[in-house]
Amino acid sequence: MAQVDLEHLREVVLDNRRSGDHRPRDRRRQVFVDPGGRIVIGDAVEDGEARQLSEVHQAVFAAPA
Repeated sequence: MAQVDLEHLREVVLDNRRSGDHRPRDRRRQVFVDPGGRIVIGDAVEDGEARQLSEVHQAVFAAPA
């Protein structure tokens, strides 16, 4: 089980915010969470794992002040 790279997560969220894309279709720009709370960025989803994941809406991440 890989751990999430927080810097990569930050970049994905900021890129989505800049583009105004709250529900990205591009898998590399999607953020998911599994039932145990593990965060997975779309391009790191392993085969057979997708059914266990819930997509995280980009609005969940706080906007900068």
